[in-house]
Amino acid sequence: MFSQIITLIFFGILYPSYSQDCVMLPSKEDAWDKKLHTDKMANYRVRQPPRNQSCILVKVFFRLKTFGFDEYEAKFTAKIWTRMIWRDERLTWSPEEYGGVSKMVVLPTDIWTPSLKLVNSVDPDYYSMDIEECRVNNNGEVMCVPEIIYESFCFAKLGDWPFDVQNCTLQFADGDRLSSSRFRFKGRAMALDDAEYGNGWNIMLMDPKEDPDSDIQLSITLTLERQASGLVAVLVGPCFILSILTTTPILMNVNDYIRLGFSCFSLISHFTFLFFIDEFLQHSGDTPGILFFVRDSIILTITSVFFTFVLSKIANRKNVPFEWVSLVSNKVFFSFGQYLILPRWRVEPDYKDTKVKNKEIWANTANILNSVYLVVVIIVYVILFKTYMPKQPPVQY
Repeated sequence: MFSQIITLIFFGILYPSYSQDCVMLPSKEDAWDKKLHTDKMANYRVRQPPRNQSCILVKVFFRLKTFGFDEYEAKFTAKIWTRMIWRDERLTWSPEEYGGVSKMVVLPTDIWTPSLKLVNSVDPDYYSMDIEECRVNNNGEVMCVPEIIYESFCFAKLGDWPFDVQNCTLQFADGDRLSSSRFRFKGRAMALDDAEYGNGWNIMLMDPKEDPDSDIQLSITLTLERQASGLVAVLVGPCFILSILTTTPILMNVNDYIRLGFSCFSLISHFTFLFFIDEFLQHSGDTPGILFFVRDSIILTITSVFFTFVLSKIANRKNVPFEWVSLVSNKVFFSFGQYLILPRWRVEPDYKDTKVKNKEIWANTANILNSVYLVVVIIVYVILFKTYMPKQPPVQY
């Protein structure tokens, strides 16, 4: 116990002498910086812009970090580092008077800063800005780099969906009525090198415009292209299957109920596919071409159902055919044209039926009409695929 007390007294004596080495003494540079900050902020009015400048030129440079396009809410969101540089004559000094200090760091709440307002903002009252400090040079040049989240309106155009291209614009103006700031771009206006992709869109083009004398002084239009490879894979395949489902029943016997059932199944599949597409689409002023394809394919399927009933009536007729019907039937089936008739169903011979010859002529006529309809359906589908199927547009941004 006595030895522990002696040890504590020993360390108590050593502590004051050694602990002085750990004390951070202020340097001369810190002292000058503190004096400079005190002098410049003494009579500085934060809400007042520089008075001795007729208009305040503010150079702006954007660096895009993340972006997103919500086509359902027609909203484009961008998280951007916004570098703003201007001159404030109230913040000038001679470095020789302050120990050679030529730069000063201040809080943005301690000085006047320009108000860069997003004109086409989704919510005019919403403003998210993250800025820690600004740098001031001895010539009065101030630079602030806030991290700002911009949300602007951007209405989707889906005529070429899923290979659609959207143009989203950010429009900026001076939001401070007390000042007359003139905003101009610095350099190439916006850097896209560090932008994080992977949200379903790629930025293909940037078009900056500036007009300091108008209400909208700065605007940047970003051309977005959808990452459509996954959507195309799940759209083109089903469309091809739907065309097969509509065409296949035409190759079946018109008197077979399987043909009618297959056509009805194809019709149900079309509407099911429409519900599937609805999961990926939102309401828009433009109608995607693939919906026109499905619409026309449904019309073809319904036509096939009614045509099946008509052909069934023709194939089962027993009365004496018209002269032109017999002429067409004989011309086709007693020439090379018989090899172009597909499918071909014949009347089962019945020696007790005296009208079997008439039935064969009507059945041949139904075969001819069915083959012509098959060719028409194939041609129509080729046109539909060429016209409405989504395809990669040429690069013309």
